[in-house]
Amino acid sequence: MPVTSGARRYHAVLTDLGPEALAAMREVTRIHLRLWRKEELSSTAELGVSELLTNVLVHAPGDCELLVRETADGVVVGVTDFEDVLPVVKEPTEDATGGRGLFLLSQLADEFDIHQLDRGKQVWFRLSFAPRDDEKEQPCR
Repeated sequence: MPVTSGARRYHAVLTDLGPEALAAMREVTRIHLRLWRKEELSSTAELGVSELLTNVLVHAPGDCELLVRETADGVVVGVTDFEDVLPVVKEPTEDATGGRGLFLLSQLADEFDIHQLDRGKQVWFRLSFAPRDDEKEQPCR
């Protein structure tokens, strides 16, 4: 996960992860983005937090860690679990009943990656602000 020195962050070790924790972590993410004045990224960040933690709940039961870190132009979110099996991100078929979450997140995020760790893995994504119209480069005249 990209590191920004001096950035504000939220880190939680989640034990006994259950559905009620998913809602709480979405809310914590929303609150931190509001405090960091990055509210416009909140919907996608919350969706990503929910997807990554749901994958832990379903595929890697046990402890996990959530890290939400401010960057100069947005936010980085990562979830670490201690299951060695890596998720496979692939475009789902029309008739697939699942497997869309990580694909969707990989399409919405500015960066998305999965890192194998000595024990477990970390799945992370980065969201950045889109430049406003008044910040886009204008052609020289």
